Amino acid sequence: MHKHAEAVPCRAWMEAHADPSDTIVYIGIENTPRDRARIPAIARNWKPWRVQFPMCAKREPARSKDALLDEARALGIEPPELYRLGFAHNNCGGTCVRAGQRQWKHLLATLPDRYAHAEQEEEKMRALLGDVAILRDRRGGTIRPLPLRSLRAREQQP
Repeated sequence: MHKHAEAVPCRAWMEAHADPSDTIVYIGIENTPRDRARIPAIARNWKPWRVQFPMCAKREPARSKDALLDEARALGIEPPELYRLGFAHNNCGGTCVRAGQRQWKHLLATLPDRYAHAEQEEEKMRALLGDVAILRDRRGGTIRPLPLRSLRAREQQP
């Protein structure tokens, strides 16, 4: 079973429509050491389907994300809007809980409605669990939760 919520609808569709004996799952992670290290876990999570990682195939020279996006356009595939808006990846609609403060600030500036929704969801979680947050404030040598509402207030100060 997948650990990531975004994979659940895809997995359900695959179980209903894709025979593992003749279906390959293509995963579009980048050819970086960090992403390549994720390959075994991703492949394990997609069993019983066979998984391939075409962007991780050895290529000389390595292609940048911009080059890969240009290649997609040349094939008639328009890259997702988040790339045009300056996001580093297209995961989670920009609201990735693994993202750092820089991405959340960018989300607030470019897609404030999505930020507001994530902030509301985080507040619900905080009501249930206490002083927890997606982000961390590391200023002053002390690590403490940094709620999205606090980051927004900081960013919107004159």
